[in-house]
Amino acid sequence: MKQDAALIIDIGTGSTRVAVISSEGKIVGIKGFKNTYYVDSEYSDAKYFLPNELKQNIFSRIEDLLSELKDYKIKYLSSSSARESFILLDKAGHDFYGLPNIDNRGKEWLREITQREYIEKVTGRPLTEDFGAMKLYGLKQKKNSFFESITQIISLSDWVGYLFTGRIEMEYSQASETQLFNIYTKDWDQKVCEAFEIDRSILPTITKTGTAHEILSKMKTNFDLDSECLYVVGGADTQLAAKGMALSSDDIGLISGTSSPVVKYKEAIPNYEENKEFNFWSSCNLAGEGYQIETNPGVTGLNLQLAKEKLLPEVTYESINQHINDHYEALKCVASFTSQSPYKNISFPNGGFMMTVPFNQELEKIDLLHAVVADIAFSIVFKIRQNEVLSQTTSPYIVGAGGGLRMESLCQMIADLTGKKLVLKENFDEASLIGAARICFSKEIQLSDIPIVMEFEPKESKYLREKLENWLLYREKINSKKEIGAF
Repeated sequence: MKQDAALIIDIGTGSTRVAVISSEGKIVGIKGFKNTYYVDSEYSDAKYFLPNELKQNIFSRIEDLLSELKDYKIKYLSSSSARESFILLDKAGHDFYGLPNIDNRGKEWLREITQREYIEKVTGRPLTEDFGAMKLYGLKQKKNSFFESITQIISLSDWVGYLFTGRIEMEYSQASETQLFNIYTKDWDQKVCEAFEIDRSILPTITKTGTAHEILSKMKTNFDLDSECLYVVGGADTQLAAKGMALSSDDIGLISGTSSPVVKYKEAIPNYEENKEFNFWSSCNLAGEGYQIETNPGVTGLNLQLAKEKLLPEVTYESINQHINDHYEALKCVASFTSQSPYKNISFPNGGFMMTVPFNQELEKIDLLHAVVADIAFSIVFKIRQNEVLSQTTSPYIVGAGGGLRMESLCQMIADLTGKKLVLKENFDEASLIGAARICFSKEIQLSDIPIVMEFEPKESKYLREKLENWLLYREKINSKKEIGAF
């Protein structure tokens, strides 16, 4: 007899994975590919992707994976995706243009947006180019024909649902990333839409994670899916990763990948007026049940990936990790590439490496990567502290997830600087996939606890704290922004 399983499609920033996960939560097969982006030269910093190209790559991996796993019956299909990424649909329902989270085309028009304080309060986040609203506003400025062709916008995870069911809808956690969604009323906000000159009619119906839909007959035929196979609405990858680690309301979560959001789940939203100087986001949790309070240091893991590709493409991450462990308290320079201020709602435009003079003859390329990892750790640590202040809670440990935490030296730095144990659970590096699968099977089986596979106990490190202070001073000097404060 075939074993029941879920087929999960997870579209990240750098790559996309297609996985089959058993009802017991085991990954039995996975295939992936790197995502392709294109530069739009009409803007100073704009990128896009082609939905049809992404679609064909996904379908190809599904076919390959299912052909290898004949002993499994796909009972459910679901999706997870990067936040702040959207696909535009035209009148005929064609998915004609993709706006990824790394697209910043709206940045130069931020000052044109009125009602800023109202927008930031009701959407739960600072007004920035990161979210869907400014991407659309920027699109209108230089690609008005594209903008006028839009009849609906949809998130990446909900786009997968559209492909398999024909339904146009958006889940609560993804709707929060548009900056057009009122997290208090849990609906699209007309006043916010008017501020961004966006017709509310292009915004889809809101749906809940876990909602089951029939799959189109042609899609069942194309992929030889069981006649009873259902599509289950997924959601944003950060929220699903927290679900995949069984994060409780008592826990602080760290989801480290391209960026490294620190998350806490609460029933209420922090007071906006009292905390608006902080750089934090409040989003609806999956299915609109409670809120995710998030502090985020900005780009983290992507910095390490790019630095490695440029400096030491042939060296493995395992070798880098070993070098850092062997030279744990021997940083030869300080790096600053994470983009957010530890304390304030400020993004820093400048970064780089700082070292003593004259030039250190013993400095090697791998020492620069050591500094990048330390930069990530320093930034994350401040955001953990900030989240505890905002959520008015403390936890004796941190629950980690995401591929960035495969770097054990980074995990130890975080534990040492916070004074908290960092725990990693089974499949922590594929947590969003596991979270989506747990949603699929949650109504029919009792979900088991997820075992802890690694623990990093905090150790006192006066050396790291001194380097952290040097890092703070360096960032202040090169950006002319005061961010020094008590740690």
